[in-house]
Amino acid sequence: MYALTPAEEIGERIARLQERMRQSGPDAAFLVQNADLFYFTGSIQQGILVVPAIGEPVYFVRRVHERAVEESPLAEIRRIAGPRDVKKYFEDKGIAFGKVGFELDVLPVGTFLRFQQVFTDSKPEDISSLVREIRAVKSPHEARVLRECGRKLAELLSSAQGDIRAGATELILQGALQGRAVAKGHTTIARMRAFNQDPGLGCVISGPDAAIPSYADFPTAGKGSSPYVPAGQGYRVIRENEPIIVDLMWAQDGYLVDMARTYSIGPMDEKMEEAYRCAVGVLRAIEAGIHPGAVAGELYREGVSAAGRTPFEANFMGPPGYNTKFIGHGVGIEVDEVPFIAKESPTALAPGMVFTLEPKFVFPGEGAVGLENTYLVTPDGFENMTVLTEEVIRCGG
Repeated sequence: MYALTPAEEIGERIARLQERMRQSGPDAAFLVQNADLFYFTGSIQQGILVVPAIGEPVYFVRRVHERAVEESPLAEIRRIAGPRDVKKYFEDKGIAFGKVGFELDVLPVGTFLRFQQVFTDSKPEDISSLVREIRAVKSPHEARVLRECGRKLAELLSSAQGDIRAGATELILQGALQGRAVAKGHTTIARMRAFNQDPGLGCVISGPDAAIPSYADFPTAGKGSSPYVPAGQGYRVIRENEPIIVDLMWAQDGYLVDMARTYSIGPMDEKMEEAYRCAVGVLRAIEAGIHPGAVAGELYREGVSAAGRTPFEANFMGPPGYNTKFIGHGVGIEVDEVPFIAKESPTALAPGMVFTLEPKFVFPGEGAVGLENTYLVTPDGFENMTVLTEEVIRCGG
């Protein structure tokens, strides 16, 4: 079903943004990034959402105006040819913005300079953090959508057990899983805010190739299929008695969740079996500290401490020398939202925040093991939104 965001959701989000702007100073926010447009308008059409600190928001759409009107509950949606039409609209109303907030973490410099050429009397400010903090706390509506994504993703990863066989390639396995996912509503688009990080739909990686580092800031990247996509699944043939990681996202109705499990055809060698048990132990140690008010950086520290008590400390969250400085990340409309379970992250958890934990151990030339869940912070703790066995999933030959 082509689901629309409820009008009351959009209204509450706009109200929170305006309240924060009145506290921090910008006279208006100019939002153009697709994820933020979806969050604050319910539509992704090419244009500019202008949210004054006081007054009604206006969605200025270059293309396609008709679809924006159909999809967004905002009362004021206007057709424009370019930014100069935006300036004229407010000039005709006698409105001037002394300070304007932009998403400077993602806004291309060329686009920003064009805005400056048009709005010459407005001082630019960065409101990226403000917008991301607002988006970090999910509403009950968002939690329902994410929960359904988690249910479907757990079903997909459970079904992978029947697809894994010796002699198949990583690409064949990914293709089988992706085909089933699309048939059940997966949008195939997973948005990521970080520059030059391309998540795709996740990865299916196996044996030594799972331990190959890549440009992407992932603990387990994989070799990929070419220098153009040097991460994720490739042409490697899956073999018996080796770890296979299926790390996928489910994206539907504007939101996504992230999940991973380790599989094997027959037993892995004892080192990998032990390392996997250690990964589960790290997960339990971090989970014990999840509650409203917990500081993300402290959860990270607890995970690192737990990993340090294992024989595989040097291999935690990446091959030695390429270890990542996070153990989890927020998810929602994008795959890298607040909070980050990362080194020195100051974010205090609040009910409604949604994030992953993905403890993994990576051994160059041998393979990688680990798992990943997506969690919702609740008033008294947390809810696991990706429920599936946390044992190594054994497959037939």
